[in-house]
Amino acid sequence: MEHKSFLQVDKLDNGIFQLGINRPERKNALNTELVVHLADTIESLVNSEVARVIVIYGLEGNFAAGADIDEIATLSPKQALLDARVSAWRRIRQCPIPIIAAVEGYCLGGGMELLLSCDFAIAHKDAKFGLPEVKLGLMPGAGGTQILPRLIGKNRAARMIYSGEIMPASTMEKWGVITDLCDEEVLEAAVSIATKIARNAPFAISQAKQSLNNSVEMGLESAMSFERQTFSILASTTDKTEGIAAFKEKRHAKFTGN
Repeated sequence: MEHKSFLQVDKLDNGIFQLGINRPERKNALNTELVVHLADTIESLVNSEVARVIVIYGLEGNFAAGADIDEIATLSPKQALLDARVSAWRRIRQCPIPIIAAVEGYCLGGGMELLLSCDFAIAHKDAKFGLPEVKLGLMPGAGGTQILPRLIGKNRAARMIYSGEIMPASTMEKWGVITDLCDEEVLEAAVSIATKIARNAPFAISQAKQSLNNSVEMGLESAMSFERQTFSILASTTDKTEGIAAFKEKRHAKFTGN
């Protein structure tokens, strides 16, 4: 186990890493140092070529109860535009390997936007979600007004953002914000899913992730062209040869990412 300020990093088997947000005295509110360190850590894990899946969670019962209000209170317009968090959020979103959010307790404001920056999320049935920035005279500023409507539609996103309402996990599952509801151990469930992902070909997954992202960022024909080009690249990889051989021989494939 490795402790770095507000982040706890745990390496599991099969290239799975757990990143635990660790500011329990502030309900894991996301300050600049934490968000930048999270982005730096994710980049470091990707560059190590060891990590295959990352699971982000919050320690001591809350995922993240928003941004740090003390920081926001003193933020000037110029600082907001030049904030180090802008680049950090982008780096998290652009991570080439899968990131799963495992949510318990409060997932509000910046915490909700962190969830939206992940590939998908699972949650405890009693978790609470919201984008309450308008109650502070602000609005979501790290993807809430852009990523959420792409996920659940403009009308539902508008209701959530304009009201600042705290929403139950059951609604978030119904709307498609989270994929799975858990009665008990959310982190354990997330690691179970991560284990299934980590068994598959890592280069194929990274290319599939880019293609999925293109589905909401590109026009259809451009995205389809990228998908076909990427498929053709994968057709010549060692992992493809191994995957086909393992299937024919009825054994587990041993993928290397090549």
